[in-house]
Amino acid sequence: MNWPSRTIRNIFIFGMLAFGMISNGLGETPAPSPPTGMVNLSQGKPYSVYQLVSTQYSFAANETPYYLKGALTDGYIGSSATFGDGQWQGYNHGGSRTIVIDMGQVNTVRQIQERFIHYPSAGIYFPRWVTYALSLNDTDWANVGTVNTSIPLSTSRVETQTYMLSGLNYQARYVKMTFPVDVWVFADEFQVFGDLGIADSAMMPQVTRPIAYPDMYCAPASPTVAGIKNMVLIYNGYYAFNQSLGQNTVEELTPYVGYENTSGSITDFMFDGFLFLPYVAGAPSGGMYYCDPSHPTVMSDWSYYLDNTFDSLYNLGALNTATGNVKKILNKSSYKVKVEIAIPYPTLTATNFGDVDGDGISENLTYLSDREKVIKWYVDQVMTKWDSAKYTNLELVGFYWYEEQADFTVDDSEAAMIRYAGNYVRSKGKILNWIPFYQAPGFAEWDSLGFDAAVMQPNYAFNNWPPQELGEAADAIKKLGMGIEIEIHWDALSSSSYRSRYYAYLDYGVSKGYMAGAVHFYYQNGGPGTFYQSCISNIPAIRNIYDQTYAFIKGTYLPTIIREGMANRPQESFQLLQNYPNPFNPTTEIQYYIPTPAMVSLKVYDILGKKVAELVNQFQRPGNYTVRFDALGLPSGIYFCRLQSGSLSMTRKMVFVK
Repeated sequence: MNWPSRTIRNIFIFGMLAFGMISNGLGETPAPSPPTGMVNLSQGKPYSVYQLVSTQYSFAANETPYYLKGALTDGYIGSSATFGDGQWQGYNHGGSRTIVIDMGQVNTVRQIQERFIHYPSAGIYFPRWVTYALSLNDTDWANVGTVNTSIPLSTSRVETQTYMLSGLNYQARYVKMTFPVDVWVFADEFQVFGDLGIADSAMMPQVTRPIAYPDMYCAPASPTVAGIKNMVLIYNGYYAFNQSLGQNTVEELTPYVGYENTSGSITDFMFDGFLFLPYVAGAPSGGMYYCDPSHPTVMSDWSYYLDNTFDSLYNLGALNTATGNVKKILNKSSYKVKVEIAIPYPTLTATNFGDVDGDGISENLTYLSDREKVIKWYVDQVMTKWDSAKYTNLELVGFYWYEEQADFTVDDSEAAMIRYAGNYVRSKGKILNWIPFYQAPGFAEWDSLGFDAAVMQPNYAFNNWPPQELGEAADAIKKLGMGIEIEIHWDALSSSSYRSRYYAYLDYGVSKGYMAGAVHFYYQNGGPGTFYQSCISNIPAIRNIYDQTYAFIKGTYLPTIIREGMANRPQESFQLLQNYPNPFNPTTEIQYYIPTPAMVSLKVYDILGKKVAELVNQFQRPGNYTVRFDALGLPSGIYFCRLQSGSLSMTRKMVFVK
């Protein structure tokens, strides 16, 4: 199970902040005075705070104890010893924060600065950089400089740092700063110094083109995911508690390659991509394949994982056999499943990793150059073993970066290491993908880090968040051009509550458009996985997991509310179900049931009674029908859907909200 690797760090961080209670007992310290000849243009001025992506249903409540209106421009600074004195303002996740001050009039800006605190034992870190911008109208912005942290984020000391940009001479009314929020960032006084009014020499700022985000999902079958639409995670490798769980068999992998109906017959293909990755329970040496400075892995651990992955009877060998069997049944001789293989994390505390380049010297991963050697050796080993295996039913398309966050606070050369991995993998004609946990450090910069694609985990399955968090996650994923991981908790096999959580992922896939519009990676527990267990179950509620997953893969999944409505409706009744989602934007599903053969019409009218769409006008036999209505091009408002079958009719109200 890789659940612990996704949550331990966040639980620790949130728990530590519980000790940072707000207290004003330390007194108030005045902020630094303006430089000689300048005035403080920002003190007492209003400001607005914006996030890159929403945290309304996930992390937002964590910030409540660390919010005081107006504190960033009130003329006082926070303590250098604690973050809980009432002056420090805390920001948790959300990708980044942008703070805009309105000075009320056009002034001459000569210096901008902001102060931050670094309190690593509580998960509070300096921002890696701060960018400042100026505007005359709060619409057109000119970036005037970026200040990088001068203190490594890996330092364990409590420190404060002022990010200062001086030597400016610009006209502006609005001043903006933007900084990344990887976990927690605490800021206190946002200061702007200069001259009241416009000095004779003050320059007009040159407008900078704003950052354009994709605002579309990473599409299924796109080149950045090597044509994959639905990829399932398969755990393998060392598992001390029961090594057989690291050896996936032909029997266990077959229901992933092909859809197996309740009679045990293969009737279609299922997942088209397979990602092999290590268990997080540990490696033979006692190290961890993810970033754990206290337990780094060594060369023998990486070699063990490769030998296990390329076993001729299990894992890749078993997948090759299973795929051959399925494609023979389906008479698809040219079909191949696509494979990605994880790259373990080369932890910098492995000072005696092993000699990977044959020079007689064991690599010391303290050095970036040695970590790059290890990555190159590993990728080369995979390529050599793959060529030797001569799989006839598999295609190696890429690699997966196993660490689920960018560890900027552990390794100052993290970004350079990831970029090297991406460049080297691409030099071999392959792709490098990443699955960060929800709003993990670096998630919003996945492309600049050098990944070909990123598929984010919503983590709803493992947290006490409302289901709306899945909508929040979908919006962030779409904005940043990512794919989505569909996660099922291992307890879904025994708990209806966890099954409902899983179906919520699929339901939001319909309402948010990622069922058809995004590439999906599927998280499950290790061997044999949850989807295999649900496939072979004779308990209908558990078997349904497998069947509904297949429907989602094929784009025919019906949301829970519709399926339950169908199950509770007498089959002999004429019925028009409420459209789903409702309200909708811009598409919605309309389902109805016809009990007898008849001429059927399904029309949509606006609030004035004008027909705006005719969705059905034909003779139909008895049965369930589903029609999609697309309101693109229509104004927001109330619409009515009217179903008529012979002498029977029924109408439902629908709400279109852009």
